[in-house]
Amino acid sequence: MFGLGFRSMLRVGFALFGSMAARFHRSLAGTTRLEHGLIIILPGIEGCSSINDSIARGLVAGQLPHAIRIIDWRRFRPWNPLHLAMERHNRTQARVVAEVITDYQRNFPGQPVHLIGHSAGAGMALFALEQLPAGHSVTSVTLMAAAVSRKFDVARLLDRTRIGIWNFYSPLDLPTVGLGTIVFGTMDRCHSVSAGALGFQLVDKSTQAAESSVVAMPKLHQIRFQPNMIKCWNFGGHFGSTNAVFVRRHIAPILLLR
Repeated sequence: MFGLGFRSMLRVGFALFGSMAARFHRSLAGTTRLEHGLIIILPGIEGCSSINDSIARGLVAGQLPHAIRIIDWRRFRPWNPLHLAMERHNRTQARVVAEVITDYQRNFPGQPVHLIGHSAGAGMALFALEQLPAGHSVTSVTLMAAAVSRKFDVARLLDRTRIGIWNFYSPLDLPTVGLGTIVFGTMDRCHSVSAGALGFQLVDKSTQAAESSVVAMPKLHQIRFQPNMIKCWNFGGHFGSTNAVFVRRHIAPILLLR
């Protein structure tokens, strides 16, 4: 596992080369794998890169038989925070992702579909859930370092998943999904600290009290960074949860649930 984690950490430095440095996943969407399920990875503003390719490596290391696709949803290629502000384009691309899901479910009925979104891609995963037509749902959604506001109404989307939504967040990521999203805004266009830093704020909107009460949501799993995650090469920063070892040990088991 040392080699897998160390190489994954080094590959973060190749993210600026875009898809040229992300070749591992390209052979993972064949018919044999499609028969076992589909995992869609939605990258951050860097697009298809070595960062999300490491997610695919971790899933394969976790013995997942599913097809794996990385969908680059950006309007233009350079790594640019302006991608966060293009809400109309982003929601249009989310509709495309939703169509990929429904087409797959039509061709492979009953097979699991999982969404993984990192950073801005977490917002795209939630937008895609919003676009799913009636009668369609995904198996799970995993959010990593989500560039989505803490007040985003995630509760209304839980029933569009069979087993739930997992939000992996870290206060150590405040420079990116804290200060960064205060300046440039979140995917849902709030200039605030994101759920990727401090988690979603869960309140009961039905209460008439002056202050809404905090509620438990069984299908929403908020996983805060813990020091023992360092053993999995996740040091709590913006790319920690994308390390292949962390994905193998913490993300892959979720995607094996049905």
